[in-house]
Amino acid sequence: MAPLPPGLRKPSARSLRTQRITGQIHHLAPDKVFRDDAAVTDDFISSKKDKRLIKHSTFMSRVASSAGVTKSKKRTGRGRSKQLKTNLESLADALPELESGMGGEEILAGKIKHKSLRSKKGALKRKEQVVKGEMERFGVSMAKLSETSTQATSKAASEPAATGGNASSSRWAALRGYISATMDQNPAFVGK
Repeated sequence: MAPLPPGLRKPSARSLRTQRITGQIHHLAPDKVFRDDAAVTDDFISSKKDKRLIKHSTFMSRVASSAGVTKSKKRTGRGRSKQLKTNLESLADALPELESGMGGEEILAGKIKHKSLRSKKGALKRKEQVVKGEMERFGVSMAKLSETSTQATSKAASEPAATGGNASSSRWAALRGYISATMDQNPAFVGK
């Protein structure tokens, strides 16, 4: 293709940028402006895509007219038999205290009492027993641990020439004793 004269050539991005900076083009103007001579006429343009679209739409209209089906589908919501059986009046009957104003103070105070969430009988007593047993076990294990640590310090004071390996073995024995005292074991594995 032959080169175009300078007046018909599209301006480069660099020249457009310099025109924007210098003020020849308004800085808020869009980058691409439609040409005045690029008006679309009302004449029908018959391209391959248009012909394909025409054929498809005529075929679909023939199929729809022969089957008696419209393009808009029927609403697939709840059927008449599956309509909700409740309304706002029945909900108001279910909550009489809101209507009469009773119980509103607790809601405003932030204290909500759930009647459906009830604890089983004796749950608090069982919880207290578990906590008490855990506290006793913790106390016993701490006593054993402090007892073994005091014994280790007394042995270290009486035997200054003892090796470092003996002190670490007594620490490991104390740790093993602490773990075995605090851990619940299955009766099948106690002897092993």
